[in-house]
Amino acid sequence: MATIYVDMDGVVADFDGFARKMLDSKKFNSALDRWEDSEWQRLRDVPNLYRQLPKMPKADLMMLKAQRFVDDLGWDMYMLTAIPHKNDIPDCQHDKILWMQEYYPDVRVRFGPYSVDKQHHCLPGDILIDDRPQNCEQWRAAGGRAIQVTADYDQALRDLDQVYQDIRSLLNLRSL
Repeated sequence: MATIYVDMDGVVADFDGFARKMLDSKKFNSALDRWEDSEWQRLRDVPNLYRQLPKMPKADLMMLKAQRFVDDLGWDMYMLTAIPHKNDIPDCQHDKILWMQEYYPDVRVRFGPYSVDKQHHCLPGDILIDDRPQNCEQWRAAGGRAIQVTADYDQALRDLDQVYQDIRSLLNLRSL
């Protein structure tokens, strides 16, 4: 059975927005795809950091569109998230699970465990919705489809609609 995986941070949970607000800063190192070490240290000190993240403005719409794969096509769906690359936030996993229980209680959570490991969850044809280009590239290399969430969140929603329609059309052709 095929699976659709949705990333948490940057797709449905607004980590960067929360971090910028907490730090009153914009020192995100886009070249390294992470926060500067001094800023990260300050984030690590925030109690239950991941439990406090707000939802992305269109997160519910993204999840509704992903849910169609489950309801209409019989797919599985998981939140596929990761722990920080240094595993230096003690309650990260627990807080992410609590966050999901509050906002999307019917969606099961899997951990990469690290972002670079997400590709190992991919079976050919599986879908990943993620904000990190590297994760999307690795997913495609493993035989899956990836939808990258960028600053143009609506484009990712349109891309997900298109993939859904493509799969529906393919299934309809096979049933003829």
